[in-house]
Amino acid sequence: MKFLLDENVSQTAARTLLEAGFSVTHVIDVGLTQSSDEKILAFAKRKKYVVITHDKDFGNLIRLYSQKHCGVILLRFRNQKPNNVSAHLLRFLKMQKNLLSKLAVLREDGVRIISEEHNEK
Repeated sequence: MKFLLDENVSQTAARTLLEAGFSVTHVIDVGLTQSSDEKILAFAKRKKYVVITHDKDFGNLIRLYSQKHCGVILLRFRNQKPNNVSAHLLRFLKMQKNLLSKLAVLREDGVRIISEEHNEK
């Protein structure tokens, strides 16, 4: 799996995932800073990225408006400090085999994964 980090996800998280061997790109690196959520999802789908974001609007786009995607991890932590987010995210990703076309809502106390069968892989 390849991951695209939204602009609200810290560079600390990007470095942590890269150091752990994950394929990670930040929206800053591909010129999508301040782009609409729809544009980011379309880019991610075209390039087969799973989006990682703190922005719950991504969840609304795929749940309410059936926006096509290759997967979204929605980070919903009370403690938004980069080291806390990075630790939980890394632990979660090390346990996952396939997040394609799924919405995962990650919190300190657990995760909820919602399969999106109507989305293309």
